[in-house]
Amino acid sequence: MAFGWFSGKKDPAGKALEKADRLAGQGRWAEALSYYEEARDAASGSEPARNGVRACREQLVAFNLSEAAAYETAGDPGKAREHAALALDLAAGEAALASRARQVLDRLEGPGAASAASPAAPGRLFPPSCGCSAPCGPGEAAEGEGEAPVEDLYGFYLEALSPEERDAFEALEGEGDFPEGFVLLQQGETRLARPLLEAARSAYPTQPGPHYALGLLAALEKDPEAAGRYFAQALEVGPGFSPAAHHRADVLRESGSPAEGAAFLRRWLQGHPDDGEAWVLLAACSLEAGDPAACLEASEEGARRMPPADPRANLLKARALRRLGRPDQALGALQAVAARRPDLLEALVPIGDILLEKGGASAERAAEVFKRCYRLDPERGWVYRLRLAQAYAARGWPAEAKDMLAEARAELPDAPEARERWEEVRRILEGSAAKGP
Repeated sequence: MAFGWFSGKKDPAGKALEKADRLAGQGRWAEALSYYEEARDAASGSEPARNGVRACREQLVAFNLSEAAAYETAGDPGKAREHAALALDLAAGEAALASRARQVLDRLEGPGAASAASPAAPGRLFPPSCGCSAPCGPGEAAEGEGEAPVEDLYGFYLEALSPEERDAFEALEGEGDFPEGFVLLQQGETRLARPLLEAARSAYPTQPGPHYALGLLAALEKDPEAAGRYFAQALEVGPGFSPAAHHRADVLRESGSPAEGAAFLRRWLQGHPDDGEAWVLLAACSLEAGDPAACLEASEEGARRMPPADPRANLLKARALRRLGRPDQALGALQAVAARRPDLLEALVPIGDILLEKGGASAERAAEVFKRCYRLDPERGWVYRLRLAQAYAARGWPAEAKDMLAEARAELPDAPEARERWEEVRRILEGSAAKGP
């Protein structure tokens, strides 16, 4: 899956894809789904975003069907149907997933099944543990009854969190409405989640978890001012709670204040110098704030502290080196990433671009790189065909360049920016032909 940070100047789709990739890597499938759908709706992120949407829906559907089977085995068909219905809803337009969920739900809704349903409390997504129709307060569930679905879901989502987040939320497990509010947040039900999380914040004002969860909710609702305020409150009560620091800096960066995000991270790193994620974020903020030298320094610090398999620090390092006019060193950093991740377009595309800029024999190598990109990302094949046309022209093969330009024209999407890009490359090739060998 492509990382959204490193493909040049970041558009809204790139930002959404970056956020989605990070959330999916943490197992936050419902939150990630919202951002993948945002990126999918923009032309610049269609293929990776569509793959992400399906991956999230697969995870959410599989979990809820598993829960449905478990409750059916335990003799609780009402809760089994609830999970099967939720799976069907989460499948959305994915035909295969919807078919799986529909088969389970149809079986559970067979003759006589409706009378066994356990009605949910009004205004709540999850039923009370006692199975009655009246809303229960904390600790009012009937003894001897099974756990409500929210408790299982809460445990499922906790398993996917970072250790720091898990510790903060486990301190609130069983405390009032927080678990249900957090589950609703994970499933994108922000309207229902908000009052529960607000109540938890009022009940436990010295715990960072409720403040942090409300920050996540505000970020999901695209309210950066509120998100930053909640993350700042989480840090006030938990000064060492790094997830809140990371999200606060990210919110500043995504809302158009990367320099402010960088200043905040520098202050944070004075007390937390081994926070590799913060170094990577500082590198990204610095680059977007127009300071490639600071980006280079921060990315090198981040690379020393992050797992070797994480490419972000080295990708940022390569972008900084290119901005500083050191393409050969940038190429080396990118090739090191590609050696570990040979399918990572975020490394392959800039490798091809640097080789194309070198021209001559390097342009032929660039053509091979762009052919590989085309195979990995056929949805945006026209982009790589245009680069191939430029590579052929730079290599001194005008006939091949002309043919490739025509093939790119046949694949252009119906979008003004695509046509403009094609015209730009056509003019470049005409200028090259006019100059002659």
